[in-house]
Amino acid sequence: MAARFVVSNPALAPLFAAVGAGVVGAGWYGAHVLKNNQEVLIARGANPTPWNNLYSPNADFWKSRIGMPDPRSAFAATSNAIHEVAHKASAKVQEVKERAIGR
Repeated sequence: MAARFVVSNPALAPLFAAVGAGVVGAGWYGAHVLKNNQEVLIARGANPTPWNNLYSPNADFWKSRIGMPDPRSAFAATSNAIHEVAHKASAKVQEVKERAIGR
């Protein structure tokens, strides 16, 4: 039936060919991603945590960092400093407002 329709409407043959190629390409790409992508996990029984098996090209760098303080700790104290500066600034604004009003 489909072949008879294409024979009776030959101008639609390129459309059917393009749509068919798109469907085949989309199916191939989906299968390719399922098979080769690390982010897609199909068989959890084989390796339930594949993200823990990543290769680190900088293993010596990470070994040299053992015992060093975490650099993020230097930024943790700044949040308290920011709050102190903001409090001092708001106190200064209140002081200037009171002087302007004349209290």
